[in-house]
Amino acid sequence: MKEYSSPRPAGHLLSKIGLLAILAGLLLAAWNNQIAIAIVLGLILSAAGFTRLWSRLSISGISCERLLTNQRAFTGESIEFKLRLINRKLLPLPWVQVDDEVPLGFASDLTTENATRPGFGLLTKNMSLLWYSANSWRCKLYFNKRGYYRLGPIKITTGDIFGFYPRSITESSSDHIIVYPVIYPIERLGIPSLYPLGESLAERRIFEDPSRILGLRDYSPGDSLKRIHWKATARHQNLQVKLFEPTTTHQVILFLAVDSFRNQEDEDNEEFELGISTAASIASYLTDYSNPVGIYINTRLADSGQSIKIPPGTGMTQLVHILESLAKMTHNTSIGFDKFLQEERRGLPYGSTIIFIVAEPPVHLDGLLADLKESGYKIMVLQINNEAEASKYNTFAWYHIKHPDHLKKIGTGKLD
Repeated sequence: MKEYSSPRPAGHLLSKIGLLAILAGLLLAAWNNQIAIAIVLGLILSAAGFTRLWSRLSISGISCERLLTNQRAFTGESIEFKLRLINRKLLPLPWVQVDDEVPLGFASDLTTENATRPGFGLLTKNMSLLWYSANSWRCKLYFNKRGYYRLGPIKITTGDIFGFYPRSITESSSDHIIVYPVIYPIERLGIPSLYPLGESLAERRIFEDPSRILGLRDYSPGDSLKRIHWKATARHQNLQVKLFEPTTTHQVILFLAVDSFRNQEDEDNEEFELGISTAASIASYLTDYSNPVGIYINTRLADSGQSIKIPPGTGMTQLVHILESLAKMTHNTSIGFDKFLQEERRGLPYGSTIIFIVAEPPVHLDGLLADLKESGYKIMVLQINNEAEASKYNTFAWYHIKHPDHLKKIGTGKLD
């Protein structure tokens, strides 16, 4: 908490130089027996001392707290909060000004003058307080953009009754608000691995889980070499292959290439926001159907500076974790996407479906996709509003997302 004082324009006469001049005039008037002038100057000096003392005492024992009804919201929603100003001393405060710093566009009547951060404005309230009293008022923030926003600091300004010597304190605030990305409805997610037996609308889907071995059987022509159990083969002197337990879920992993979007420094980049909403919409859809979903993004989070690395999981806790991470995404990249994918692929569950969300495909993406497909992964690419590079990737499930309406039936139309 920092405290500082600054005289207002009306108080220049009572600045240090002005007071020294008045004191000199008082001594000169007393020396020359100018009683009336000496009395007037003496009253002025007494008033100056009184107002200075009042100003110094006024700033002590005063605080302001912000009470939020919620710290999370979706784009288009609002959050109400209350500012509560408290005076914990006997001295009354004839005037107090409170300035709370909030993002521009999130409230009406914001002023940018004296704001400490670009893109923020001051929400100002003026009032008076009696001794040992408190006052509060309610405000509402309207969120029109995804993001991670820190509120504050709160600046409190008060002083003497005349306002000659205002003093201010700045209270740092740890409050923050997370605004989730827009989630668009998806009627059907046409991922081939989710429908291995055709375009059936069955709610349950059965797969073999490579991590859960049920038993062994003799090798049959057509069995993959990856299923061979070499130790058992050595013991039986006959090729043995693994039998896996069935599972009704299939893991899906999302990769979003931040550096594939143009004009990354533009905070109003519609393609970038559409890419984030695409990831959020797919994660929400898969969660509704109890499919494990994870996400990896080479971004720098607004609060920690780390990239997003969330292994596959199910349930609302997993979805909230993903949505919060997407809300905190910035345009800054932690590492190039090609290198990021190479590092993270080592820990990807075998046989998973990997969905790539890109704008302009990275230079080496075709080779990486071919390598992943050869390794047993199912590949799907969603290209955000960029059609120029589509023809060279016709061996993969590749779709263009130019508008939120295209998300309704991802993967059910014609392949590029």
